[in-house]
This record gives sequence, C-alpha cells and structure tokens, in this order.
Amino acid sequence: MKKIMIIIAVVTAVATNKTMAQNSSLQPVVSAYLSLKNMLAKDNADSAMFAAKNLFKNINDVPMEKLTSNERKVWMKLQKDLSYDAEHIKSTDKIDHQREHFAKLSQNMYKMIKVLNLNIDIMYYQFCPMAEEGKGAYWISEIQTIKNPYMGRKMPTCGSIKETLKNNTK
Repeated sequence: MKKIMIIIAVVTAVATNKTMAQNSSLQPVVSAYLSLKNMLAKDNADSAMFAAKNLFKNINDVPMEKLTSNERKVWMKLQKDLSYDAEHIKSTDKIDHQREHFAKLSQNMYKMIKVLNLNIDIMYYQFCPMAEEGKGAYWISEIQTIKNPYMGRKMPTCGSIKETLKNNTK
C-alpha cells in the first residue's frame, strides 16, 4: 500500500511540475502543494501525509542563495507559516485536521504564487463555500475542473474558479 501511495505522489508531482517555471527555486514547493491538494481531493489521508512530508522538506530545503531579492523577501514572510501547516498535515492521518491546515496553507501559497508570478501555465484559485463548516475555503489548482480537496468524495465538484492566475510568459 505504501508503494502505491509513493508512486501516486511521485506521478502527481511530476505531472504538476510543468506548471512552474523551470528555473524557479520555489518550484518543488508548489509542486508538492499540488500533490497534497490532489491527495486530499481523493480523501486519501495517508497519501496526504506523505505529500505533506515532501512539501515540508521542500519548504525547508529552498536554496535561499538562488532566490532573487524579491523572491527572498516574499519567501521570508511566508516560509514559517507554510512550514507550520505542512508540519501539522504530515503529522496526522486525521483528514479533517489535515484540511484545516490546508486552508491556511492555501492562503499562503496563493500569496506566494500571486506576488512572485511563478507559474508558466495558467493556474486557478478555486473556492468552496461549504468548506470549513460553511465558512468557505480557497485552494490553488493546476486544472480548471473542480476537484475539491475539502469535501473529497462527499462533494467532489463543489466550488468555483474565483481567479485565473495568468502565466508569467509573455
């Protein structure tokens, strides 16, 4: 079972890598986030834990010396919160708790992607009004189709695109 989860996480990470600029030192962070999002959408807490471990590692392994001064400034503001939520997600197999931290994680990932304009492909900022006990929550997706990481199989298509994050290529 663990081998299958690892294969799924690796395949998802490889598939989502195309969304990020090839030279960005923050690419592994966003790719791992997208993998985590996809595991939560499948209601797979164990795979989400694995994806969050990868995300946590990637957050802590960002090579600061390779970041531009603007990237470094933004990263320094967000790194601690990103790491905190990834650590909580990787430390539990309780999917509701994972999703609570994913909501906060998604807010900070959005700030990072938006401010630094990291994506080379279009990405989507999506929202589910039913998440977080009716308060609603956002997430970032590499695809237009709604695959809700908060509601999983219960309501897989609940949500809508709130913003299209244009690519950074001209």
